[in-house]
Amino acid sequence: MPARYLIRLDDIAPHMDWARFERLARVFDEFGIQPLLGVIPDNQDLQLQQFPQYLGDFWEKIRSLQARGWEIAQHGFQHLYVTRDCGLMGINGLSEFAGLPFEEQLDKLACGQRLLRERGLQFETFMAPSHSFDRLTLRALRELGFTTVTDGFAPWPSIEHGLIFLPQWLANPRVLPLGVQTFCLHINVMTEGQVLRVEQFVAEHHREFLTFAEARSLATPRTLNRVAGRVVGSTLRSLKILRRTLRVG
Repeated sequence: MPARYLIRLDDIAPHMDWARFERLARVFDEFGIQPLLGVIPDNQDLQLQQFPQYLGDFWEKIRSLQARGWEIAQHGFQHLYVTRDCGLMGINGLSEFAGLPFEEQLDKLACGQRLLRERGLQFETFMAPSHSFDRLTLRALRELGFTTVTDGFAPWPSIEHGLIFLPQWLANPRVLPLGVQTFCLHINVMTEGQVLRVEQFVAEHHREFLTFAEARSLATPRTLNRVAGRVVGSTLRSLKILRRTLRVG
């Protein structure tokens, strides 16, 4: 099967670059793209709170997007980093969950889940702040009924630790030869060039996008897919370390 694509939007909260969000939303709607919204249940991140606040009922806005087919993910709890554990992904040394005791992680996840459900949102996907989670996070997610994690290095959606992992290791859209890839967009910090690149890619490749439900249906426990994911992850982490070394040198 040729390559297929997904889009996830991180850091969705009342304080956000709403002008850029609406600009991209128009493009997604025009071409029938249904992205995944990583909604922070109780945003306490002071850096994110510096962005403009939504003028209206934020939660009604999110409910209306879900009614149009956009999918919701729980993006952590308060988006506050409390450890320097990079977790299973090994990407960033910051985490809201990884490295904490199981009961503490379970409580934070349950609180966030309850807040989103109280606001009328339906969801089964988890999006970890800074891509950082550990095995205890995954255990807590299973106990709370989550089915999906929007992260992973495998070429195709995989089933690991009793959960579906939808691959996500690119921020900027690009054409791939195969697999399923989620492009991770941080609207608050995107440049004009990055926005234009997303708009162009969606216009040219919108027929190659999947819904998140379709992507979940492709998940496989095959060993070859998982092994390929480990190789990709190791390579990407090594390249990141190399780039950091070159900058320091």
